[in-house]
Amino acid sequence: MHRPSPSCSSNCLPADSRWLALVALAILGSTMLGSVVEAAEVEVLAAQSVFAVVTHKGGFAAGMAHNHLVTAAGHQLEMAFDAAAPLQSSFELRTAASQLEVDRGDLQLEWYPRFEALGVLSEAFGDVADKDRAKIHESMLGKSQLNAEKFPQIVATVVSVTAKAATVGEVEFPYQVTLRLEVRGQAVEKPVAARFDLADTSITVEAVGAFKFSDFGIKPFSAFLGAVKNEDEFHVYLNLTGTLPPPGDAEVADDP
Repeated sequence: MHRPSPSCSSNCLPADSRWLALVALAILGSTMLGSVVEAAEVEVLAAQSVFAVVTHKGGFAAGMAHNHLVTAAGHQLEMAFDAAAPLQSSFELRTAASQLEVDRGDLQLEWYPRFEALGVLSEAFGDVADKDRAKIHESMLGKSQLNAEKFPQIVATVVSVTAKAATVGEVEFPYQVTLRLEVRGQAVEKPVAARFDLADTSITVEAVGAFKFSDFGIKPFSAFLGAVKNEDEFHVYLNLTGTLPPPGDAEVADDP
């Protein structure tokens, strides 16, 4: 899979010193070999992984505004992947809205080249002062936006996987995933492009797709009578890499 080489020295999803996801990777062996490799827990590499939302600036004074990067910090992740039948893959991520992070400069620098290659952004993220980041975060959690006090959880779930190829920007994706996103008590399903790259000791998953704030009953942020605002459309982006146990450590059972 073509993907950027991570360079950030800090965790891209800084829940702890490392992002240890609850990932179950179920790999079915070839029928000819008559064996099954049972599900194994996988360690997701934080410095190479991100779950993010990209918002887009709008309004006739958009030049004064910023595109924003919102990333999930604390979360729970469950994933199942069948190498013999990838269309049966499943994925669910839960994160607390209060633990979302806004415009971390290291993550903006790390992932902007990929967003550019995908056609998600055409210009780099702007610098946002810490005090402004705090205000944006507070506004994002408010009643008119995520309403985090009443709806504390955000959930992303893969409903289905289809072998439907698509090109997003400069990148080819062999699969289409129906992603169910639950935000502010509303669940919306949209197709997103996806890739699964399985190696002997690792798996990389990448997905990208567009949603709209209005689908979740959220009016995009607007100021100065709409001169500066967020566009209704935003992008969801996932890129995670997990380390698999060595082949000799996997438990293999005979196929009856």
